[in-house]
Amino acid sequence: MEPQRHDTIHQCSLTSVRILITGANGLLGQHLIQSRGQGTEILGIVRSKDSTGSGVEYETRELDLTQFSKVVRVLDAFAPEAIIHTAAEGRVDAVQKRIDEFRKLNVELPALLSKYAKDSGAQIVHLSSNAVFGGRTESYSDYSQFDPINDYGILKAEAEKSVMEQNASALVVRPILMYGWPQPSGRQNPVTSWISNLREVKKIRVVDDVWTEPLAAWDCAEAIWCALDTEMSGPLNVSGGVKMSLLEFAHAVASVFELDSSLIESGSSGDFPTLAPRPGSTSFDLKRLKKELDFHPLSPLEGLEKLRRDESAIAR
Repeated sequence: MEPQRHDTIHQCSLTSVRILITGANGLLGQHLIQSRGQGTEILGIVRSKDSTGSGVEYETRELDLTQFSKVVRVLDAFAPEAIIHTAAEGRVDAVQKRIDEFRKLNVELPALLSKYAKDSGAQIVHLSSNAVFGGRTESYSDYSQFDPINDYGILKAEAEKSVMEQNASALVVRPILMYGWPQPSGRQNPVTSWISNLREVKKIRVVDDVWTEPLAAWDCAEAIWCALDTEMSGPLNVSGGVKMSLLEFAHAVASVFELDSSLIESGSSGDFPTLAPRPGSTSFDLKRLKKELDFHPLSPLEGLEKLRRDESAIAR
């Protein structure tokens, strides 16, 4: 059987299901909604409705997710058959040395949602991060032991444990360095930030000592739909499957978008001493993704080429 190739056709979207998505106006939430199955009813929880505007119609609810009683009331009223929890404080440097401040949002909330799903019979997907790993192993499996090296990763590891303790049927998805076009007022990701700066003929400095496996946000979204469709549980590593340094990735962006790569300056992690530590190298073996789901994500280069085609289509 030929492996699935993913471009604009989404083969795993659920249909006729009520799904609640937290962080619906974020990068992944946006792609989840855009790739939903026909007839799927979505309730998107957003921090601010001002940041919506993807052009995709869906019901939204503005909600402070740290007010748990209000969260439960929304859940009871909507009665979701599946919960996809993507919301969290995702800025690694914002969390560093403020771990107690973000524990409620990043750990206690996913535990609450996981227990609610178990009690109500709903499926739940919790979005974690490769930050639960510290880059000390050549390749991490879905079941590798946690070894985070920053406070964000510590909270993500705590959240994973809490989610699975509350609900053994939960699915925990760990993406690496997601990229894609954000909503107009959405937060930039490294790729879109690089493109913006290079188009404005601004120099950028990118480290050459951090290695990763960049992942297209739409592939992460479709992997989630496929996993829900098969009722997968437990941890699931998701990446673009090709290991490259951030510097190499930045040059690939410049090449695909025909930008001036001479504006890209090489640096090292030591050039940014005020930032939280990052793993030097994170690689996934993707066994569950490829063998159990038969899902083969786009490589970083293929993803960048699709990103440019998508932009051209929007411009037309």
